[in-house]
Amino acid sequence: MHIAILEDDADQRDFLAACLRPLGSVISDFASVAELQRALKGERFDLFIIDWRLPEVSGLAFIPQLRRQLGWEVPVLMITAARSEQDVVAALEAGADDFLPKPLRPDELRARVQALTRRFLRQAVASIRTLGPYRVDGERRSVLLEEQPVALTDREYALASLFMDHAGELFSRGQLLELVWGIRGDVTTRTVDTHVSRLRRKLELDGRHGWRLRSVYQHGYRLELQHEAS
Repeated sequence: MHIAILEDDADQRDFLAACLRPLGSVISDFASVAELQRALKGERFDLFIIDWRLPEVSGLAFIPQLRRQLGWEVPVLMITAARSEQDVVAALEAGADDFLPKPLRPDELRARVQALTRRFLRQAVASIRTLGPYRVDGERRSVLLEEQPVALTDREYALASLFMDHAGELFSRGQLLELVWGIRGDVTTRTVDTHVSRLRRKLELDGRHGWRLRSVYQHGYRLELQHEAS
């Protein structure tokens, strides 16, 4: 998961990054809206953490702009020293998905980020998407290969949907446990390996259809386009 932090205070940026590193996420931090806007031209983020008070443009004013650019598919967590009910309402009405007052508590911050990520995963795909010969039907929770349905368990479907919606992105085993099994899932990383191996076999994600579900040594798994040898 790639998290963007928009916070003008350098100490706060370092603190936020330190709190979130145990989640295994990639962290990119920005001191101003202008810096983040430049990054958005070439990078994709899975979650935004935005401070209310920023130089030039406030976080509260920036969130509606971000929604116009990216829509509602990426969760936004707003942080601020303000904590009144009116402030919470203003943040949510501006387009934030959640709100945390300062001073931030590391465990609560991580829990909120994980909860937003799970919610995003559940809501991200309700329509039909295609990836080469694969078609993912979110409403029926099914995957078709060359128009033929493939029998998948609920866990296997969740894994397939996640990889296909984020093709090219690397997921650690810990991230897969959190996103597919939930942070309290009583399973081991070997269970992840077993499910991924079974999914690779069932969907023939070995390169023969153009896509390979690859194991990245000591890191996790990534669904990537299999380039033909020249």
